[in-house]
Amino acid sequence: MHAKDQKIHERSHRFRQDYVAATPSWYRGEMHLGFTLLFTGGVIAYCALQIENARWQEWMIVLPIFLFGNWAEWAAHRYLLHRPSKYFNAVYKRHCAVHHQFFTHVTLEYEGQREWRALLFPPFAPVMFVLAALPPALLVGWLWSANAGYIAMLTMAAYFLMYEALHTASHVVDSPFLDRLPLVNTVRRMHVIHHHPELMATRNFNLTFPICDALFGTSDLKKGFWRTLFHGSGHAGMGEEEKRALGIETRDTAGHR
Repeated sequence: MHAKDQKIHERSHRFRQDYVAATPSWYRGEMHLGFTLLFTGGVIAYCALQIENARWQEWMIVLPIFLFGNWAEWAAHRYLLHRPSKYFNAVYKRHCAVHHQFFTHVTLEYEGQREWRALLFPPFAPVMFVLAALPPALLVGWLWSANAGYIAMLTMAAYFLMYEALHTASHVVDSPFLDRLPLVNTVRRMHVIHHHPELMATRNFNLTFPICDALFGTSDLKKGFWRTLFHGSGHAGMGEEEKRALGIETRDTAGHR
């Protein structure tokens, strides 16, 4: 481990100890995760049961909602979670001062249920997400059909669960299965890079699939869209600036050795 990474590791380890020690005694990570799964899963199940004889055209609404969700997570992560602002300073502080202190590129793993408090969205987040998704779903139902409205709501709730699942999978270390799983291995690799303190404010803002990162030039990979999406593990194609931040030998420095 490089000396710089060793300092980051030590600082993160101290923060972890203090944060876990300050966690309320009543907190249970299993209950935290269980509420997220039961509430969001319940919304999905309810909507699915309301859909009757949906036409394929109504199911096509899944695609624009998925793409909008990908943009929304990218934009929120880039412009709100990594930049202080007047109205969203609390979420900025929780994200950068807690999540990115607790988890760095050299301390990405979590151990034990009490550390899930720093990993998962707070329990009120899925409730707020569903409440925020309800008006557009109702609008779709009014403008198009009840089926389309329920499908829209189902898709948005499912996107939230997918987000949490892929983010959690990105903090699982030493998993040969996940490292071989197409698309998921790309998500995992890019999230490690994002947690580097020198890169977190400029690179890899997608927490799910790096669609917007590839389209808007915020990926650490200097590749086209499809090659970024299916890149998998490894540093081939990474930019020279990003390699220097990670302490990887670049072509320029290699020539002077």
